[in-house]
Amino acid sequence: MMRSNLNVICKESVEIAMDAVLDNPGLAPTPSLTGSISVDVYHSIALALPAWEALEGVARASIYQTRRFAVPWFDTMGAACGLKPMIVILRDGAQPRALFALAISQKHGVRRAEFIGGRDSNANMGLFAPGFRADASQLAQWLRDGANASETRPDLFVLANQPEVWAGNPNPLFALPHQSSPSHCYATDLQPDSEAFHRERLSADTRKKLRWKRKKLEEMGALTLLTARTEEEARRILEAFFAQKLQRFDDKNISSGFDSPEARAFFERCCVSRIGRRDASVELHALLAGERIIATYGGGLHRDRFHCMFNSFELDPAISRFSPGDILLSLLIEAKCRQGVKTFDLGIGEARYKNTWCDRKEPMFDLILPVTAKGAAFAFAEKAKRGVKRSIKQSAWAWPLAQKIREQLGRMRRGA
Repeated sequence: MMRSNLNVICKESVEIAMDAVLDNPGLAPTPSLTGSISVDVYHSIALALPAWEALEGVARASIYQTRRFAVPWFDTMGAACGLKPMIVILRDGAQPRALFALAISQKHGVRRAEFIGGRDSNANMGLFAPGFRADASQLAQWLRDGANASETRPDLFVLANQPEVWAGNPNPLFALPHQSSPSHCYATDLQPDSEAFHRERLSADTRKKLRWKRKKLEEMGALTLLTARTEEEARRILEAFFAQKLQRFDDKNISSGFDSPEARAFFERCCVSRIGRRDASVELHALLAGERIIATYGGGLHRDRFHCMFNSFELDPAISRFSPGDILLSLLIEAKCRQGVKTFDLGIGEARYKNTWCDRKEPMFDLILPVTAKGAAFAFAEKAKRGVKRSIKQSAWAWPLAQKIREQLGRMRRGA
């Protein structure tokens, strides 16, 4: 079985795929026919790369569906979890019309097919060629055909956190029976004039407070926005991020895999080794007070949308009380306005600062599609669990209470 490799480019991918199929016919896609669409399933990411590249060039999708994000994630985070690739491609003749980059996991004896990226992806969807159309029954049958053709047949699909609409185009999977995701995605449209954007999004009082906080931080050293351009700068920002984020998670009693070897390998692939190249997936930004990094932000640009992926800030009370994360976010937005970025995406999940900067909540949905009887039983429990989670997260009192309880548990644990 061939291993996927982020450094494989299109020509190499074709040669690798052809050689692999000749040497081992078991690697060839397993076709299943439904109408005029053939359903091909690949168990090697390398073999799916030519079709993936073709659709990525024309499909409306987020950075999380690109090879530059999904492949290094699967090779590091996914491999550490024992995931198996399952790339489902719908073709009309020789032309790929849709692609679902999935991974299969197994827990409690149930195999689940989910989007590659897991919890690190903020907007999941398939790649669809322009003009792709299908009704709900067709889509459900094609997905089930893919599952039945897979050598690691999943019991169900759990395709979570999908946008209902993306870049003005409806998500074809929204036609299937679904439920609302626990959280929304927060986003806003930028404009070339960053000052006008700030006036539009922030009240006069909020802008005044930010200016005052900035002056207080400047007493510790000149404030500078550092965007990593070299491997040395990237590693410096990453080390500050790891230190700040792990301390934050410890304070909040949140379990984290950020300090795992596979997480560090993922960040190395995305943030460091390909820095300055067109196929780099993550930009690193930091706020410096003098020479000290007091906040960080990581995100990626795809098409005209910038996706914020992770952030951190210094927890020293002498610094944190002046909101270094908010100031860095303000400077980052200014930079993206100047660059002509159209949409600024703060991802899924509830947070005060997201409501401050974003003027819209983009609704997300979860598609849970059983394939086997075992999958049908598990789907019932999965839907109920996600429904309860949504009720808590969207409650004006339950979600703040849940956060306070978690923080209190964290303090009790550290006190013990």
